[in-house]
Amino acid sequence: MQLMNGFPRELLNSSVQERTIFFDNYTMPHPRLVEAVKQLTDSIYESSKPPLVFVFGPSGVGKSTLIRKVRKTLIESALPTLFEDRARIPCAVVEAATPEFSNFDWKDFYVRGLTALQEPLIDNKVSPDFAKKKPNPDKNKLKLRLSFEEALRQRHPDAFFIDEAQNLGKLSSGRKLKDQTDCIKSIANISGVQFVLVGTYELIVLRNLSAQLCRRSIDIHFSRYQSTPEDLKTFENIVKTFQYYLPLPEMPDLASHWDFCYERTIGCVGILKDWLSRTLSAVLKTDPSAKTITYKDLMKHAWSVEQCKIMLTEAMEAEGKFRDKDAGKNDLRMALGLVASQASITQVTSQSDTATSQGKGEPRNVGKPNPTRRPTGEQNDG
Repeated sequence: MQLMNGFPRELLNSSVQERTIFFDNYTMPHPRLVEAVKQLTDSIYESSKPPLVFVFGPSGVGKSTLIRKVRKTLIESALPTLFEDRARIPCAVVEAATPEFSNFDWKDFYVRGLTALQEPLIDNKVSPDFAKKKPNPDKNKLKLRLSFEEALRQRHPDAFFIDEAQNLGKLSSGRKLKDQTDCIKSIANISGVQFVLVGTYELIVLRNLSAQLCRRSIDIHFSRYQSTPEDLKTFENIVKTFQYYLPLPEMPDLASHWDFCYERTIGCVGILKDWLSRTLSAVLKTDPSAKTITYKDLMKHAWSVEQCKIMLTEAMEAEGKFRDKDAGKNDLRMALGLVASQASITQVTSQSDTATSQGKGEPRNVGKPNPTRRPTGEQNDG
């Protein structure tokens, strides 16, 4: 098999679908992804690992790709033990579905979880009362949760992933938000399985709900490429690499337009990959014998300026929370009593100045006696 650029030359004779699938399946191990994979894998294999791991990142940064890479690593590492423990599943992944009626559907989540754990006869875990005129949804939900916890114990995966985990916070009442993460933490504690919650920056709200949750979890920030010289150079190299893997007779000149690529992806490699995939598919469907992708093709399928502004604003607001980790350090130390507050310092200084001014009096000259009335004339000794 002879390679042409980064793909087999024979691929040029394949169908449009096969060529687009090839590019869709290509994953570039760029620095941000490699770093996030290492952080997440290390947290899963840590001996004293926390029950919950939160993975945050902007929409389109490549979080689903991160899950696939880590899942593949976990399965490959567990292969030698699977022959001895045939009930074991190294890793399971579910997507937290967006609720139809405002509130997150836990029953749907448990069914999806049992399916991911390859649990048989899921329908039999629903009470027969559910088919009657007056079903008891709470009873069925409890039964499904108990079955889910037992399946986790039997399958004992290294990690259970919840993709789009920000949907856990979709509730009509904000008062119940804390119950959502408490429920996941409880399942993790009971089953002994680590849960990895992966989502957009909306997930931060769920993480910050209680002190116990902060203590019993760790954060992984999967960020976009920033506008620093180092990050921009890395992003330019990513664009150059992608152009080698587009299955076209002539390699597209994406490198000359890398700044436009950055502008319309806000530095997210996942958005860039989706954009190139859509452009490739559209060009080949229009003309299967198309030679290459042009700048005009890129512009035609790029996200609008308004869409990019919305994505950038959302990302920058959340990035500030991670960038300014030490912003409230002095406030924390004051609250702990390690540093005196400014008000206390001002009060102590004021009291010291007052005491000093009261004790000063007039300045004295050394060797000069104080003024006193002296007697005059002769003094008779009595």
